Amino acid sequence: MRIAQMSDIHIGSRFVPDLMDAALEEINAFEPHLVAIPGDLTTKGYRDEFEEAKSYLNRLECENVVIVPGNHDGRNVGYYHFEDLFGKRASSLEISVPGGEAKVVALDSSEPDLDEGQVGRENYAWLDSQFRGWDRGPKILVIHHHLLDIPGTGRDRNILSDAGDILAILRELEVDMVLSGHRHVPYVYNVSNTLIIHCGTVSSTRNRGSCPLYNRIELDGDEIEVTLSYPGEGEEALASGSWRPLANIRFHPPRERYVRYALGDL
Repeated sequence: MRIAQMSDIHIGSRFVPDLMDAALEEINAFEPHLVAIPGDLTTKGYRDEFEEAKSYLNRLECENVVIVPGNHDGRNVGYYHFEDLFGKRASSLEISVPGGEAKVVALDSSEPDLDEGQVGRENYAWLDSQFRGWDRGPKILVIHHHLLDIPGTGRDRNILSDAGDILAILRELEVDMVLSGHRHVPYVYNVSNTLIIHCGTVSSTRNRGSCPLYNRIELDGDEIEVTLSYPGEGEEALASGSWRPLANIRFHPPRERYVRYALGDL
């Protein structure tokens, strides 16, 4: 399975069109099964910024493009414009991939006019229902805000506010991969056998000690390779190894001891 993870486009302030043009051309040549765009299409959430972002993203040739809003997209009631132009802010998709099917769930973690985000208890049961029982291939969550602090980004004040609950849910559901953006620095964690893969900014100079880039992710059997791709400038390895469970650690207390929600309320 091939995945292109392209985040934090930031149409508006410090956006560089040549970077976006190069990234789109390279991603189309890569022929991914999935393009995941975890938020911040815009800088201020204005409709014209969303419209410009859509004109770029319409050039993607991949059939499966999953987009969620970021904190910048929630400014100035941008969530309305997102829905008008890109559809629902939460979605679920099944994708045919070599060796089976992938389940891709997209969640909106943005809050209007706030940098911090949350999934919200009202969404836990739906998230559970989308992944529970899935056994036909990789389980992938696309979300803007990060679940863990990212090194090299300064003091962190806007991590996902209910990250602990979400990590507990992902652990029980054995979700394989989380694709996030937000902090503009690429990094990979393996937490409770879930790979959490962060992406930098693809097309702006809003960098924190990193160049504009996007991620290419390749799954081949049990193996994974994550490559940093610098639009028009080459590539560099970020992480590699097994995307299957690396440690057979069982956590015995039931989830309900920590996070409670009723599946019957779906």
